[in-house]
Amino acid sequence: MESVHVVLEYIVESVQHNPVITGLLVLVLWSLIQDFVLFRRLRRLVRGGDGKTLEGTIRKLQERVANLEAYATKTTNELNLIHTRVKKSIRGVAMKQFDPFGGTSGQQSFSTAFIDEDGNGVVVSSLHARDGVRVYGKAIKKFVSVRELSDEEKETVNEAKQKL
Repeated sequence: MESVHVVLEYIVESVQHNPVITGLLVLVLWSLIQDFVLFRRLRRLVRGGDGKTLEGTIRKLQERVANLEAYATKTTNELNLIHTRVKKSIRGVAMKQFDPFGGTSGQQSFSTAFIDEDGNGVVVSSLHARDGVRVYGKAIKKFVSVRELSDEEKETVNEAKQKL
């Protein structure tokens, strides 16, 4: 115990006569205070206010981020599927009534086009005459038919295309 007293007296005498050691001693004390304050803040941060640890909080946040990323991927895939399905669905529909025989059938004949966004679909035409009704269907690929289209059928395809 006496040796500690001797060392402390020696330090105090050295500090009083040497300004460099005084400055170093002040810096050391300031560093120790800072270390103590930072240690308390770190302990409080790790412990958390409600007893949870920082590591547990980070782990839970990582799980939530992983769940959100999985949900985003799933949602993106579903949206792509829906987009593909909507693109293939019939969205352009147009109908035109007409009289193919010059006023004898009262415009009971019609032509209707059903097409998707890619221009694929069908044109259905019905010709009403005194002796009966004839129905025709023509496939449409990229807004064009392999079979010859009547003027009314061309009009309905163009009108359906404009509605897309």
